[in-house]
Amino acid sequence: MKIVLTLVLAVMSVSAQQLSKEITVDGYVRKYILHLPRNYQNSVKYSLVMVFHGGGGSAEQIKNYTGFSGLADKENFIVVYPESLDKNWSDGRKGENLPDHDDVKFISMLLDTLIKSYSVDTNRIFSAGMSNGGFFSIYLAYKLSHRILAVAPVTASIPEDYAKDFRTEYPVSLLLINGTKDPLVKYEGGDIGFGENTKRGRSISTDETIKIWSRNNGCQNSVKIEKVDDEDTDDGCTAERYIYYRCNDNSEVVLIKIKGGGHTWPGAKQYLPKIIVGKTCMDFNATETIWEFFKSLPARKANE
Repeated sequence: MKIVLTLVLAVMSVSAQQLSKEITVDGYVRKYILHLPRNYQNSVKYSLVMVFHGGGGSAEQIKNYTGFSGLADKENFIVVYPESLDKNWSDGRKGENLPDHDDVKFISMLLDTLIKSYSVDTNRIFSAGMSNGGFFSIYLAYKLSHRILAVAPVTASIPEDYAKDFRTEYPVSLLLINGTKDPLVKYEGGDIGFGENTKRGRSISTDETIKIWSRNNGCQNSVKIEKVDDEDTDDGCTAERYIYYRCNDNSEVVLIKIKGGGHTWPGAKQYLPKIIVGKTCMDFNATETIWEFFKSLPARKANE
């Protein structure tokens, strides 16, 4: 009986780390999933990683797809999966059927709530996401650079709507992961979505996004190019890493260019047929790579 009780308490302890919560913003109930690392203690300050789902997705879906929770237990950080209204984030793009609610306000209030209730290192707050969630991570860097140290968008780039005005109050480090054969968010920019009838706005090219971001962060023009090991020779993809050095305030700008890669999360399952979303690069795990990037960055100075 004692052994059974011990096992039950252990299971309760582990499961209690994942919490489904909500706050009210502008009259809307906003939901999110919070995952505290298994050995969470109030006496320790933890990095916070926000992970945003793509259009049509959900907090639960992106949690399962990326596997950030398991990594958070291993690496000891807090991860939160916010959920959008009507399955789409208002990410600064303008187009038909795109939302216009204030999701930046939601995230700002969410951060206030988490910082008040949990032991969050306010100088180490990060954002990652795929597709619509990647666009929204970029938009959060644009709008909340005083709160976010770095972002890691996957299959996204700066929208045309604010590309010319893109400036951040503080340098925000960037890790951008894009595929050259993405059928939805084209590497070279242009209309977003499938075909001309999908009015999802327009984006600038990946290369122009990196150029604008590097200029914003005051990076030097020199770039280091590294080949990513071709761990899976059957995935139809290879990858290169472009690293921009000596940026302001120790920020970094990095592009992982996946040659032949599609609208997918490297290292994850092929969630839709290749004919629809393209190929998934299996040479590296995007979740682990993103965290290693975040972890390597020096914390922003207090009260900066």
